[in-house]
Amino acid sequence: MPHSGPRPFGWQEDRITLHPVEAPLVEKAIVDRVGGKTVRAIAHEWCDLGVTGTRGGRPNAATVTQIMTAPRVCGYRANRGELLLAPETGLPALGRWEAIVPPHRWQAVCATFSAGSLYMHRGSGAPRLNGQRAAPRYLASGFLRCGARRRDGTVCNGPLCGQKARSRRSPYVYTCRDCGRCSISGPLADEVLERLVFSEAPGQVRLPESVHDRWRAGELQLEEKRKIITSVVTRCVVRPGVKGNPSWDYSRVEPVWR
Repeated sequence: MPHSGPRPFGWQEDRITLHPVEAPLVEKAIVDRVGGKTVRAIAHEWCDLGVTGTRGGRPNAATVTQIMTAPRVCGYRANRGELLLAPETGLPALGRWEAIVPPHRWQAVCATFSAGSLYMHRGSGAPRLNGQRAAPRYLASGFLRCGARRRDGTVCNGPLCGQKARSRRSPYVYTCRDCGRCSISGPLADEVLERLVFSEAPGQVRLPESVHDRWRAGELQLEEKRKIITSVVTRCVVRPGVKGNPSWDYSRVEPVWR
C-alpha cells in the first residue's frame, strides 16, 4: 500500500492514481535522460513550464533525479536503498499504485547514473554509465573553434564551449577551454550562425527558404537545427574580440563550408 507523507510527484492525492500533468512530465524526463539530456536541462524545462514540487518548491537537478530514479515510477518499492522482494518469488514486490513507466525504462534511466546504490547515491553531477554523451544545450556547441594566436604564432583551434553567464544581454557565452583567450556572446554567435547558414552559404550547400521559414517560426527543435547546420558548415573559426569595443563584428566568425 502507498505510505503516508507528502504526495509523491506524479500521483494524485490518493497516491495510487497518476497525475494527468505530472506523470507525463516524469515519463518524458526519463526518455530525455536516457537519450542524453542532462538533468539540469530537464529541471530548467520544468521551471520554464511553471512546474512546482508537491511542497511548492521549484524543481532542481537533485529533486528531478530523485523523482526519475525512484523505484515507485515503475511500481517497485525500495527501503534503505534495497528493493523489496516478494518472499514467494524473490522478484521485486509491486505496489498497488499505477506505474509511470515499465521496469525496463526505469532500469535504463538508473543506469545513466554512477555506481553504488541506485536509489541512495545519485546526483546530477554523477558520471554516466551507458556510454552516451550528454546532448548539447546550446545551438553552436561543437561548431565554434578558437582563432586566437598562441605565443608561438600557431592558432589555438580549441573548441568553444557554451556556459552560463551573469549578464542580461548575454545569458550564456561560448568560451575556449584550451587557451581561455577567446570568448563570444552566445545569442550573438547563434544569430551569426543562422545568418551564415541561410544567407551566405554558397550555392552547393544553400538551403531552401522553406527551411528558414520553419526555423524562424520556432517549428524546429535544437537537434533539428544542429543537423541543418552540420549540412552546411563543418566548423566556424572565431577571432578574439577587441577589448573596449562594444560593437558587434560579424566578421569575427569565419565559416568553413561543406
